[in-house]
Amino acid sequence: MLNNFLISLKVKNAYTVNQIIYGISKLPLIGKIIPTKFYSFNSFKVISFIIFIIREIIRTFGYKLLYIYIFLLLPLTLYKGFDVSYIIHIYIFLALIGSFSNTEIFNPTRDKYYLIVLMKMEAKDYIIPNFIYFLGSTVIGQLVSLILLFFNVITWYQALMLVLFTVSVKSIGVAFYFYRMKKKNIIINENKPKSWTLYFCLIIALLLIGYLLPYYNLVIPVNIFYIVFIITLILGIISFRKVLTYDNYQYLCKELLKHDNIFVANASNNTELITKTSREQITLDKGITSDKSGFAYFHDLFVKRHRKILIDSAKKMTMFILIIGIILGILIFFIPVLKQGINTFALLLLPYMLFLMYFINTGKNITNAMFMNCDHSMLFYRFYREPKIVLSLFKERLKTVIVINLLPTIVLALTLAILLYLSGGTTNPLNYIIIILSIISMSIFFSIHNLVLYYLLQPYNIGMEMKSTTYTIASIITYWACYYISRIEMSTFIFGIIMIIFVILYSVISLFLIYNYAPKTFKLKN
Repeated sequence: MLNNFLISLKVKNAYTVNQIIYGISKLPLIGKIIPTKFYSFNSFKVISFIIFIIREIIRTFGYKLLYIYIFLLLPLTLYKGFDVSYIIHIYIFLALIGSFSNTEIFNPTRDKYYLIVLMKMEAKDYIIPNFIYFLGSTVIGQLVSLILLFFNVITWYQALMLVLFTVSVKSIGVAFYFYRMKKKNIIINENKPKSWTLYFCLIIALLLIGYLLPYYNLVIPVNIFYIVFIITLILGIISFRKVLTYDNYQYLCKELLKHDNIFVANASNNTELITKTSREQITLDKGITSDKSGFAYFHDLFVKRHRKILIDSAKKMTMFILIIGIILGILIFFIPVLKQGINTFALLLLPYMLFLMYFINTGKNITNAMFMNCDHSMLFYRFYREPKIVLSLFKERLKTVIVINLLPTIVLALTLAILLYLSGGTTNPLNYIIIILSIISMSIFFSIHNLVLYYLLQPYNIGMEMKSTTYTIASIITYWACYYISRIEMSTFIFGIIMIIFVILYSVISLFLIYNYAPKTFKLKN
């Protein structure tokens, strides 16, 4: 079993390193330095081992540290004061979420497919040691993270109890999934819940209990946690024994690692699946027409026929924002103590809105739909990449992306302004206008930004696989830039003005870049 575990580590390391080197080889300038025979060099094995060690350190400590910082430490700073009971309370509910959303065993991964399906390794010989490794790295990583971030608040044994609680509920979660599989005769895939509605409702409920109750000083007492911990630990040990003795892993993996799962889909299967899904949402009414001309006509027909694909996610996001806004509005009237908190939060929220808009904006989904249903065919034609046509179509598409994203954006901006007014208002009436305009400008920025990245770094190949490392890096940089900007302390008025001016300048620069560079870059990847 140990030998099989070491083999699995080598396989995971091999394809991870290959992906990294392939990605680097596709970077501008740097990629040309890497020779084609690099994989055959003896030094490659040394580099491979170093990358493996770095990756495992990052996975064990880096990710855990970031997780504890974002989901535990940052929320705690929003409360007036906190002690160890606050940490324990929030941590418990985060652990409960992880118990069914991050189990390792029910997560279909490439290494499982390579080793169990292709290399015919015994499923149990792979799953058991890797599950133990998963739990062990969780204990070590989270224990170190808790002690480093809360060394002056929590004792080492309390931190140890928390991480043991985590691995216990994960074991219980796996045992429960085994029970469901036997009872319902189904295969559990943690990436594809049977009911996404139930899945997200459960997560939201646990998050609300975890984060909202401490605001009213309602937390699980430390002594109660000790009792809960002992019970959970006993159940966890029993469940872990069930994991070790489970005798149907071969069948589980056979069903879980089928080709219709995305992670094992090859290019042709993936293309066929995506195309089939897209066609089901396309309107094929021959009566659809347009009064526009040229490529504006071409684009208008595309939008009308693919309206469901393009607008659905924006509609769902709008409804979600509206529901949250109504709930908060009702809470203001029934729980007056919330007024001051919501008022302060609304005034300080604007920088955070940039980070939120990164996730709300549907620009990436829209460009993906444009490629799958239009560009992957049209890019074979040279005329389609001529500067005038590229710029003309870019402008039409930009209008569409902006308009689609304005639907949830305007609702969000008005909701925030109304909540600010209901919770006591502001001494500067201009803040209402600035909040609305700046949030709209953020939406316009992301609409432009996503479309510009798509045109300048077109990331897809004919198989609809993402092949641009530069595009991935640009997306990561955008994410972290938004995060750090959201941490800047600045008045709503000043931040809003800066945001509006920035978007105007960015729009002008984007048109210049598209006209001059898109004809060369807007093409299919190899």
